[in-house]
Order: sequence, then structure tokens, then C-alpha cells
Amino acid sequence: MIILIRHAQSEGNKNREIHQTVPDHRVKLTPEGWKQAEAAGLKLRTLLRPDDTLHFFTSPYRRTRETTEGILNALTSSKPAPSPFPRHTIKVYEEPRLREQDFGNFQPGSQEMARMWKERAEYGHFFYRIPNGESAADAYDRVSGFNDTLWRSFGENDFASVCVLVTHGLMTRVFLMKWYHFSVEYFEDLRNVDHCEFVVMKRSKENQKYILQNELRTWSELKKERAEVKEPESPIPVRKRWAGYQDGNDEESRRRRARRQNTREMFEDDLESIEQRKTEEESEKSQRTRTSSLTQSSNGRYNSAAARPEAFQQHIPVGAKLAPYSLSIPEGGRDGGGSRSGAPSRCGSDASDGPTMPPVRNSMAMALHGDLGEGISPKRARADALGDQSDVDDDHNA
Repeated sequence: MIILIRHAQSEGNKNREIHQTVPDHRVKLTPEGWKQAEAAGLKLRTLLRPDDTLHFFTSPYRRTRETTEGILNALTSSKPAPSPFPRHTIKVYEEPRLREQDFGNFQPGSQEMARMWKERAEYGHFFYRIPNGESAADAYDRVSGFNDTLWRSFGENDFASVCVLVTHGLMTRVFLMKWYHFSVEYFEDLRNVDHCEFVVMKRSKENQKYILQNELRTWSELKKERAEVKEPESPIPVRKRWAGYQDGNDEESRRRRARRQNTREMFEDDLESIEQRKTEEESEKSQRTRTSSLTQSSNGRYNSAAARPEAFQQHIPVGAKLAPYSLSIPEGGRDGGGSRSGAPSRCGSDASDGPTMPPVRNSMAMALHGDLGEGISPKRARADALGDQSDVDDDHNA
């Protein structure tokens, strides 16, 4: 069985800027990283059989060596029970070919590193070579040599039944790529493994091939999962209208009240309806303006329908052409509107068979139009307008 373990949490995982002042191979574990390493040792202890033998191959970087030490401390500890794996029976080898991808001597500032990571993502993780460092393809070449060495060691009689490789995240993926002949595209789609995560390869008894026991995580699957997960839409709560009833029965009260127009209903009409109403209103306003203009002729007649009495206008459609209208004042006695008192009526009568006198303009009409007539004094005209002659002497005023 082959077990690949990524190192525990390091100071570089918590603060990437540490690589600007501390060489990559000297970065150590954090207190949390030590706990992870010891927990990995206890997990390995439960995974192994008592008769298993162990060979450890570790990267020479400090964080991987400290991870190996933490695993061995928990694996060989006598707590909570004596361990079936004494420390002297376990062989540990430092293997430089399992070291991390070389990112250069000292990494530049955060801005330059961000630019470099973006450039690597666009160029491709496998072939992009870090300035003053190496690419994943370079790491693949040295891992290929290690795999060949490891494969030859399987034929040795004293080789262990369990081989533990304590290495780095990218080197774990490169190792699997070489062993299982992954394509470049699949390698770049693989996500990194977690700290102290176990990647287990068990040898089949049927064909002696090593079968991968883990289901590797990929970026494409993560993207698909995020697309499928839809956040539920939070419905907008509808505020209940309360009209003073404690039981909440305010339907009857709403029916009695004058209904308020909602803002939404105020703007329901579309632009076309609004423009249509506006055009109609302007047309009606223009028509009223034209019909309200009064033009009076010299003979006292009016050629505008708006100048006619209101009783006539009620039955005249707007825009209708009518003949000129002349105001007519009834002629004759008091029933006609003001002839001189005591003068015979000049209006026709149904009871009279005699000839009808030609109609003349009475004093009221003459007074209204400023035509007093021949021989009529102003006082007489005012008296005629009042219909009373008792205090006027024609001969004296003549």
C-alpha cells in the first residue's frame, strides 16, 4: 500500500508574505500544524495492520520533516495503548525529488505574486515556469525518476508493506499524474489536497496494480455544484392592514372606506394611452378657444355659436355651422316687455279680427340701443323704460 500525505499547516499557509524574507525550505509548522500532524499519526495507526512494516519518504523541506516527526510521535506513542509499531522498526528517507515546486529564491511582493498567479492561470499551471524557479512539468520530470526508483524497490525482499510519502500538494498531484497517466488537462482541473489528507493506493491481489481509493476533487465539479445550488429567494412579507379590529377582520371596514388609489395603479397606463389622452385634451381645448371667440357684425348680428343664448347652445354640436342669429325683442304692450303706458297693443291678438299694425321698435329697445327716436326726450325714454308716464309732461319738456 502507498499513502501520500500532504504536510500540515505551515507559517507560509497562514501568511504568504513570509516567503519574501524566509527561504521556502525553512518555513516551519504552526501550532495548529503540529496538532494536525499528530492527528494524522493516530489516523495512520488505526489504518494499519499490526504486522505491517513501514518506510517513510519525506521531502527535505522543514515543514514536511516536522510533519513526519509529528506523525511518528503519535504512531509510536504508548498512549492510549502500547503501539505495535516501535520507532526503531520504521525506516525514514529524505527524498529531494519529492520537494516542493521551486518558486524562486525569495518571492517578490504581493502585487507581483498576484500578477504571476494570474499569468500562470492564463498560461496553464502545468507548463508555466516560475521566474527563477520551475514549472509543474519540471517537477514531473524528477517525480518520474523517483517513481522508477520506487518501482524497482518493490522487488527487494526487505521492502516494507506500506510506503508513506510525506510531500506537498502539487507534488502529490504530479505523482498521481505520472503513476496513472493523467492528461495535462485533467491535472490542471485537479484541486489541491488538504493538509495531512491521506491519498491511499492499494495493491490489487488479482493483477498487482495499485488502485486509487480516493475520489479526487476537481474544479469543474465544484463549478457545477455551485451552479446547481440556488439560494432560495426570500419572499417580501406583505404587511397586513389593520382597521382597529383586534380580531383582524378588517374586510368590512375596507369596503366602507373610500378606496385609496395605489401608486402602482396611478401609473398603470402606458405611454401610448397617456399621449392619446393628452392629444384629445389639447384638441378639445383648441376647439373651445375657437368657438369662444365672438365676432359681432355692424348690424348687431352674431356669427358665432358661442354668442347664442345658453339654451340654444345645449343642443348645438361642437363645430356645427349655423346661420347668423339676430336677437329679437318682442314688440307691443306690457305683455311684450314695455310699450308706453296706455298705448294700444301693436301685437296681434287671437281675439282681434282687425288689421294688425306694423311692428315698431318700442321705447325699451330704443333706449337699450341708444336710439330715442324723433321728438322723444331723455326723460320720456327713461319713463318708457320704466313703463310709467304719470310724472312726465311731454308738452312741458318739449
